[in-house]
Amino acid sequence: MNLRQVAGALAGGVGLVIGVLGAAVVIGVAIVALGIPDEVRADDAPAPTATAGARAPEELVVGLSLADPALQAGVVRGRDVILARGLEVEVARKLADRLGIARLRFVAVRPASRLLASRDAWDIALMSIDSPRAPAAVDITMPYLATDQALIVRRGLEPPGTRARLRTLQLCAVKRTAGAQAAAAVGADRTALRAPNVDRLLQLVQTGACDVAVVDAIKAGRLVEGKRSLLGPVSGRLLHGSGQVVVVSRNSGLDPRRVDRAVNRLRVNGTLSKLARFWLGVDPAALRVVR
Repeated sequence: MNLRQVAGALAGGVGLVIGVLGAAVVIGVAIVALGIPDEVRADDAPAPTATAGARAPEELVVGLSLADPALQAGVVRGRDVILARGLEVEVARKLADRLGIARLRFVAVRPASRLLASRDAWDIALMSIDSPRAPAAVDITMPYLATDQALIVRRGLEPPGTRARLRTLQLCAVKRTAGAQAAAAVGADRTALRAPNVDRLLQLVQTGACDVAVVDAIKAGRLVEGKRSLLGPVSGRLLHGSGQVVVVSRNSGLDPRRVDRAVNRLRVNGTLSKLARFWLGVDPAALRVVR
């Protein structure tokens, strides 16, 4: 069992158990045994100290929505999230390191729509949703994760390199999703097929009824995992959405410009890409944009 499967087990078999200490101990032993690879832990510079005149807080409180086990997962006890794991959890840890903050605490805010309304309970929030319009009491950083739509091609098909080529193919997507919107925007010669769910979508690609499935880029790597003999590759992406961001509460005392610079540094030094490949199976930002 790899670590992504352990994260999935947290939300599936074990669930987000409230106050169940026995489950927490079992999961903790498994996670400690597996660990996180050194190349994902690694960074290229020591944590910076606070800038002159600005004192870093002793603890960083991070609001989580726990909406996707590969992004955020853990055991909830009261409001605290213990044994927190996932891509966005690791992004928060890297940000704390770069901001020079020694202690980190995760709190659950569910549903995700309550995150902005509950901003007094956290310093930063990783939202697992597209960049919002920033209300007066918060600031937002540059995106740390793309929200584009990825292309999964059927086996044996040469990946389309241009939108002109994509228009000649049979597209498919799950109905009433961002993928369906992106597929419709391509303006293909044939109307995109609308699948009721992801399982049916993949069946359409496997049987050849669909040439290219349009799916959330952050989910594409997990969808093809273990299906290499049935599906073609994740071949590219369509630009869509503004990306997922870190939301900084103005009550936190944090300088949002420092947080934004820290996010940018994690992007430039490759940390965000490594975390995405580890937790998602593919780095959405590394996929070729089909124009």
